Amino acid sequence: MYSKACSENVKSGKVLLSLSDNDIQTGFSMINPLHKRKLRLALEDVRQTDSVTYPCLAKLDHWWVVNEWLPSIGLNQYKGTFRENLVDGRVLNSLTRKDIERHLNIVDRSHQTSISLGIELLAKYSYDLEKLTVKRAGCQNIDRDVEVWTTGRCAEWLISIDLKEHANKLSYSGIHGAVITQDKEFNVDVLASALLIPVQRKVLRRHMEQEIAVLKSGGSRRQTTQTKPKSGKFKDSLSRAFTPNRSETPDHSLKAFKAAEPGSHCKPDPDTLSIKFDPEIYA
Repeated sequence: MYSKACSENVKSGKVLLSLSDNDIQTGFSMINPLHKRKLRLALEDVRQTDSVTYPCLAKLDHWWVVNEWLPSIGLNQYKGTFRENLVDGRVLNSLTRKDIERHLNIVDRSHQTSISLGIELLAKYSYDLEKLTVKRAGCQNIDRDVEVWTTGRCAEWLISIDLKEHANKLSYSGIHGAVITQDKEFNVDVLASALLIPVQRKVLRRHMEQEIAVLKSGGSRRQTTQTKPKSGKFKDSLSRAFTPNRSETPDHSLKAFKAAEPGSHCKPDPDTLSIKFDPEIYA
């Protein structure tokens, strides 16, 4: 994109390092503000190698941001604008809410929050993807360390609480672990809206609210669908409710007929007609 202008105006690395913002704009015809910022931040890292705050940022190019990071926070719909603005790790780290709205044209406030919290999580781990990957691996099959959950992991949690039919709707929601734990405005209404669950479904929303509370409290240690029984929570509850009590003694069911000899027409003793049904006898 800028290679021709660079070859014509920059004859050495020393010249490149000495370029000012005005030189970059006029010499490269670089108008896009995030493109100029990207080059300026890269040059600053080269000038101040020993004082770089996040050394791992240099490894995160704009293809990683577009193809891996955006899907991990549930904002696939913005791949185009991030690609056009060449947002790499350094630029990502520099973004403010104002930048997100002005330069990336993202006006949805919940999506702005999602991006900001996603960046804060990366900074917390110094943009070291290996450390973050290890942390996420430790909670892949158990409900803990929610802050590091990707949108995909949140979808697995939805499946584990019997909301499988809604899980795929998270891909464009901007909901990920940092949003669930750090966004003060996140609640059951936000999640239900993202999953397109109407307000009329009060029982389902109450179920979601209870599960969110458990998740936020850190008290849940439920394993995900890889080990959960297929029957589901509600089905299991019904099964337990209608399971007979097998501790009852079965011989009461025939006691009423012991007074009558086989083949006789004697009536049974009325006092022994308290019969309890046991399915094992009549199986």
